[in-house]
Amino acid sequence: MDAPSMTAAPTTAPTTVMDRTVVDRLRDAAVRQPDAPALRDGPRAWSYAALDARVERLARHLRRDGVGPDQRVALLLPRGAELVIALHAVMRAGGAYVPVDPDWPEARRAAVIAAASPRRCLTAADVTALLDEPAPDIALPPPMAGDAAYVLFTSGSTGVPKGVVVEHGQLAAYADAVTDALALPPGGRFALSSTVAADLGNTTLFGAPGVGGCLVVADAATMQDGAAFARFLRDEAIDVVKITPSHLAALLDTPSPALPATLILGGEASDRPLLETIRRINPVARIVNHYGPTETTVGVMVHVLLPDAPLPDRLPLDRVLSGSRVELLGADGQPVAVGDVGELVVAGAQVARGYLGASPDGGGGFALDPTTPGGRIYRTGDRARRLPGGGLLLLGRADDQMKIRGFRVEPTEIEAALRALPGVAQAAVRLWGDDRLVGYAVARSGETLDPAALRAALRDRLPDAMIPAELLTLDRLPRLGNGKIDRAALPEPAAPTASVHATASGDTDPLERLIADLIAGLLERERVGPSDNLFDLGGHSLMVIKLVSRLRRRLGVEVPPGLVFDHPTPAALARALRAEEAEPGQLDRAAA
Repeated sequence: MDAPSMTAAPTTAPTTVMDRTVVDRLRDAAVRQPDAPALRDGPRAWSYAALDARVERLARHLRRDGVGPDQRVALLLPRGAELVIALHAVMRAGGAYVPVDPDWPEARRAAVIAAASPRRCLTAADVTALLDEPAPDIALPPPMAGDAAYVLFTSGSTGVPKGVVVEHGQLAAYADAVTDALALPPGGRFALSSTVAADLGNTTLFGAPGVGGCLVVADAATMQDGAAFARFLRDEAIDVVKITPSHLAALLDTPSPALPATLILGGEASDRPLLETIRRINPVARIVNHYGPTETTVGVMVHVLLPDAPLPDRLPLDRVLSGSRVELLGADGQPVAVGDVGELVVAGAQVARGYLGASPDGGGGFALDPTTPGGRIYRTGDRARRLPGGGLLLLGRADDQMKIRGFRVEPTEIEAALRALPGVAQAAVRLWGDDRLVGYAVARSGETLDPAALRAALRDRLPDAMIPAELLTLDRLPRLGNGKIDRAALPEPAAPTASVHATASGDTDPLERLIADLIAGLLERERVGPSDNLFDLGGHSLMVIKLVSRLRRRLGVEVPPGLVFDHPTPAALARALRAEEAEPGQLDRAAA
């Protein structure tokens, strides 16, 4: 495909050249304010001087072991202080870090590590052991703007994850531009509340050092529990959080929610009902809409909704980060008029190098920028409408790519995983509504498929957001005249009916009945039986957050989210709750 014309348009920002990296950001802060708090993880805390010393020590070990420019290091660590230290150390050693989420299935982790071909892998135990050793006396040349800083793997249109290579110059351009555009508070307290295996958390991760702020880690348990999240915000006096709208909505479904002064929403559209909830909880909160694909380094457009501004039906985007250029182009490659819809195309300082192992000149949406020698553009595939005054309103995708709870999902990757399962000849997926992902499978000749077994097998291969909520078996897939799958013709699942597992015990046991009714409400089903598995019915981690909050509210007892993951049927969860009750019959009376 030819590169589109990139003529001047209202949605542009001045181009700047970054000559300092995020490595310099941390070093400068350590010199400028050595005793200021830099990182906190539970009861553990480090000043800027202490954090910088640990990063330097680990970086020297990595450099000694051969990590240098464009050498990749896979980080197999949970969100925590060791991960923050490790990724900064990899970049300071000159290498590029590759985050591997421990919550991914083993098959997914193995696929990413194989594709990354890292110089070495680091676990939390490796980081601790190396930090306990004296640092070798070895030079650490500063990384250049064109050196890779990190590689993030996204869902791939070819059926396998693909790695996006982001260079130091692009990351520095983003960190500086977003700090300015959002007026991040000097010395503020920034939550690290999402996986770094996606770049959602990079806003606070790299924004905090630039303003001398403290990065405060919110662990996985905190982010699975609305009450724990509210305590975290209050106890840690958090000023800034970056989060997906659907995750935030689940966490706010609790009796005493809390919100910070600055709330950055990204990864999904932010609609009026959530905005009204935010205003009700914290009327003076600044709400930021943040947009950008991984290929354009975290984000390129924002909109800041001030506390006294009227609430829109959906947050727009109206400011392009400094150094970037955003065009909204029609099918003819020319800018569209106000009110018209086009595809977002990004150019400028934040366009990533490209995909790992591919040419940076083109392919997969990347192309040379015809207006800037040596520059690149990225066709996002996102559709938007141009608003009066130059702003944009996102409208969805121009292709089959989906967003599920903030995670980018390519249907072909799920389909490839389905086709790899025994007995499956053909497969397809389709998104119904905002987040109801449905899979379709055609059996091989002579085979019979069990939808529940197929979904269980997919959990061993794909992340949670990529598991279909339902899986239907078909005799054949509908196809277009060119032979491609006709996704629009895939049948909508029938409305859920009463569970075949429903028994009289669920009607006579008040606690089981309460749990079943709450699960049925979350799943929008008529009924759920005592032995029905929440996750087999299409439940996911955000539903667990809501279920826990509603059980606490009704029963007046602590319900850890882990209890639901370990006991996902109403009968099993009721037994687990009764095992912890203070006096026999307490929960049944509360549930009745």
